[in-house]
Amino acid sequence: MMFAFSINPNILKAQTVIEMMNPGDANQVLLEVNDISKADVVVYKTEDKTEVEEWNYMWKFKKWGFSNFSVYITKDSSDTLLFDAEMGITYQLQGKIYFTNNKEERGIKTPGFHLEGVLQKANVNTSEEGKKSKEKAKKNSEEKFDE
Repeated sequence: MMFAFSINPNILKAQTVIEMMNPGDANQVLLEVNDISKADVVVYKTEDKTEVEEWNYMWKFKKWGFSNFSVYITKDSSDTLLFDAEMGITYQLQGKIYFTNNKEERGIKTPGFHLEGVLQKANVNTSEEGKKSKEKAKKNSEEKFDE
């Protein structure tokens, strides 16, 4: 299953995550696995301010307050909170996550599993060629708008 979230990288300066107590309150529902080979994504938990600002698969967890997104993490795929009989809702797991203490291990492990803007910082091409391409696209867009 593929989900894409778009967050403006100019606004986002850090990756702060709130772990929710109920899957219905979370942006992501993830299964925590104990084996890195079974994970879709490997995340490095950090409290270091510099790393949090880099935030590429590096999360700082908060209990309350502002966060960039919220997650519900379960260690059991049969978690009773995933099934809300009263509302008739079954919350689907959106991926398997492994937390590491080695930041060199972090990243996507399953090809095609992609959560741009949530787990991975968008890369911007700042080369001269990239700048020219953006200017050309902007000019073309303005010309079409003027027609």
